Amino acid sequence: MGDRLRGQVALVTGGGRGIGRAIAERFAAEGAAVTVVARTARQLAEVVATVEQAGGRAHAVTCDVTNRADGARAGAAT
Repeated sequence: MGDRLRGQVALVTGGGRGIGRAIAERFAAEGAAVTVVARTARQLAEVVATVEQAGGRAHAVTCDVTNRADGARAGAAT
């Protein structure tokens, strides 16, 4: 674990898989508290578990950011 982002909060949309997941995991590895956002709860649970097993902090928000109310909820959860 690094500390370049210690004390920072990252909101990563599309964090359930692919590039979004890799970004969330990397930010957490660098010390950020990560809020991971995606439409699939199962994928989010996997990302949070991976981050926490590595000693990081992560929080999952299931939502569709193309829906304005969902997007606002994700931001508020951060």
